[in-house]
Amino acid sequence: MNRRSHPIPPLRAVQPELDQVEGLLQAAIADAGEQLRRAVLPHLSGGKRLRAGLILLLGRQLDAPVGPLCRLAAAVEMLHAATLVHDDIIDGADLRRGVPTLHSLLPTSAAILAGDYLFARSVALVAELENPRLLGSLAEGLKRTSAGEIEEALRGGPGGRSKSQYYRSIEAKTAALFAASAAMAAMVAGADDKTVRTCGAFGRELGLAFQVVDDVLDLDGSPDRLGKPAGGDLRQGLATLPVLLFLEQGEDTESIRRILAGDGDQALLEAAIRDIRASGALDQAMAEARRFSAQAKCLLDTLPGGAASADLASLLDYVVERRA
Repeated sequence: MNRRSHPIPPLRAVQPELDQVEGLLQAAIADAGEQLRRAVLPHLSGGKRLRAGLILLLGRQLDAPVGPLCRLAAAVEMLHAATLVHDDIIDGADLRRGVPTLHSLLPTSAAILAGDYLFARSVALVAELENPRLLGSLAEGLKRTSAGEIEEALRGGPGGRSKSQYYRSIEAKTAALFAASAAMAAMVAGADDKTVRTCGAFGRELGLAFQVVDDVLDLDGSPDRLGKPAGGDLRQGLATLPVLLFLEQGEDTESIRRILAGDGDQALLEAAIRDIRASGALDQAMAEARRFSAQAKCLLDTLPGGAASADLASLLDYVVERRA
């Protein structure tokens, strides 16, 4: 699968398990047609494996059996890849992690169906664990993610949302799958209901921090590092947290409002990004991300076990300190 051999630092402790996950991902699409397999491989082999790493580290913390844990991690990564295929179609994105998106290489109808195929393979991987509770949690995570995407697609015009709507959106689109991943890791470990809920809450806070940082990097990160042009959300008329915080300041917001209203002028977009960077809004958003991370660390302190506590804390630090 041409997977990079060096994971992000917090996940080095579970490198052998991540290697098993890669093998399971490759095996899961072995029965696909050659054209489909070649098309989806780059989209399965990229990324940081944060969701898989979260599952593996929490499983280690709670002494879960490795085999089922790796299968669950592969299923969640497959599900995440499927959501990205559909996201890219909705957004009209040409690049994902520096790689051409699936719909830019295939007819759109085929790309949609390829995403559906990945969804189905994800469910099949979990079904092999013969645990209805896991399937229910996976379905709930997918339902909430889909509902968040639908709400965003139907929102009232470009930029038409408040901060409360933003948080509701990222909780559904991003944090829900992190929460489900963490809760399912606890289920595989046979943890009690309280621990399952605590792990789910931990995953939620991590997911919220991750998405806020993602939205900051979209405006402040290097296109080379991000693998896509800067300001992608703003270009689509989507007001993320840094944009909303900037608008709250009420100073020289004309360029931002014009972009959110649908003005696609590149020079105007670049001016808007410069204004946001100079305003302090990015620092304010990062403070919010660190707040979510701190809340997750408080939850981590209440979990039983301890074999992976330091690595889980490092994972939280990585999420807010990363530059891509």
